[in-house]
Amino acid sequence: MSSPLSDNPASSPGSDQPAEETAGTSQPAGTEPPAAYADPASRPIIAVALLAGHPGNVRRDLRLTPEFLASVAASGILVPLRVTPAGDGRYRVIDGHRRLAAALRAGLTEVPADIAAERAGDDAGQFLDMFTTHRQRDPLSGFEEVDALFSAEQAGASRTRIRKDTGLKAAEVKAALAAARITPQNRQSLEEADYPLDLDQLAVIAEFQDDPEAVTQLAAAAWNGRGFDHTAEQLRQQRADQAEQDRLRAELTTAGYAVTDTLPPGAQRLNRLLHEDAELTDEQHADCPGRGVFFNGWDPLTPQHYCTDPSAYGHASRYDQALSPSLPPPAGLPGSSGPGAAQPDPARRLVIEGNRAWKAAAEVRRRWLAGSLLSRRTAPREAVQFAAYQLLAMPEPLRSGLPDAPHREAFRQFTGHTSEALLDSCATGTAGRLPLLILAPIVTAYEHAMTEGEGRNTWRTDRYSPCPRAQAGHYLTFLASLGYELSAIEQSVADGTPYTGETPAESLLDEGKDTAAEPGPGDPAATDDADAAGDSADIHPDDSAAASQAA
Repeated sequence: MSSPLSDNPASSPGSDQPAEETAGTSQPAGTEPPAAYADPASRPIIAVALLAGHPGNVRRDLRLTPEFLASVAASGILVPLRVTPAGDGRYRVIDGHRRLAAALRAGLTEVPADIAAERAGDDAGQFLDMFTTHRQRDPLSGFEEVDALFSAEQAGASRTRIRKDTGLKAAEVKAALAAARITPQNRQSLEEADYPLDLDQLAVIAEFQDDPEAVTQLAAAAWNGRGFDHTAEQLRQQRADQAEQDRLRAELTTAGYAVTDTLPPGAQRLNRLLHEDAELTDEQHADCPGRGVFFNGWDPLTPQHYCTDPSAYGHASRYDQALSPSLPPPAGLPGSSGPGAAQPDPARRLVIEGNRAWKAAAEVRRRWLAGSLLSRRTAPREAVQFAAYQLLAMPEPLRSGLPDAPHREAFRQFTGHTSEALLDSCATGTAGRLPLLILAPIVTAYEHAMTEGEGRNTWRTDRYSPCPRAQAGHYLTFLASLGYELSAIEQSVADGTPYTGETPAESLLDEGKDTAAEPGPGDPAATDDADAAGDSADIHPDDSAAASQAA
């Protein structure tokens, strides 16, 4: 039987329900009401042509997501609709408008239904049923969803079948099955704490389940309702840094260096030593029997070189004798000494922390752009306004980056296609989709200006960036208006305030002290560290005024 519902504008006189919420305003010829079922265990099935949407349906948004439609198309309607006789052989839907609309989209001609004859003519009861049937539904928890999907796979269901039957995306099925690897101990802790974790979050926790501290951080972010993705990305970055440090440690050990966790007693950093009245560099010290390195916890990829016994190997402290005329006095201090020389400057640590946070935020933001914004079928109104403003104002990131943006790899990653492949879409795309094609190169230009080369300085107030901080803030505020969750460092740029990190300055000072060897007067350790590897960006010669304003 084919359904006559697709062209019906209303379900009954006075109804303003859309066609997809309605069924059969008139009974087709030859269509009879469902017969009584002799077998009480049989499942009542009713023709959709006999169903009419409730004229007072309280569900305004049917939320016909692609996943839900795919599930109905693959498996049909699994939960019966609740209907009541409406007269003239038709039935009014009390509960199940969303399921009915999906069934119509899938071309189904029959759906399961429970007939509540006692609700016929009881308008008040029908509205109370709408409330009760939805209020009392309790969806599965994240772990319960994992159990269902994992058990289906163990029972022989392929990932393809799971995807088709549930309407989940392939990545969601993969995430659910990955989450099944969470250890019973971690699972018990998370369930007892009743953290609100979805499939994707559980999959991330499974990724870090061998690190209890990481699991705690992720669970706390989920509990707080924000920061989960950014926390996960920073943890991934920490893991990558640790793996790289392990490689460096092995390489240095093979080269004959003593690799320690801290500066040993009696040892001195090379930046405090002289050799034959000249600065002692890492390269010059490479053959010294006392060569050694350690790594600061906040700078895991920069070896801190030291000598285990400077006097035994012919080195001298640069503070026990007059500095060579060729050596400048320590930068930032009055002459060769100063009252604050004994404390390291926390600026270096903040720069490293900020660089990491900015890099992690960019990874999360780019995934969101590709998966949640530019993949939409219809552009949000804010996107059209933003694109129009940007093309008229033509800020610096667009002036310098827009011509090349459609040809960058990031553009392909954001859109899933090359710009050449999208050219035909300009003629065939819908009016709702086209603004996203306009937005894609704008977004690509901003991302390039904010993350590549000197663009990594965008979060700072004292360095040049090809994307001025104020313009980056405007861009990030726009993304936030569309639902993107800003990280702390992104929020500081959006607010136009300096990023100060998560650790108070006093703590940085305390943790940064060199307890193994207190520096003497005029110690340049702080400024030497601040100029060390990893912070090579300088203020652009043409942007000193802008940097001053930003600061």
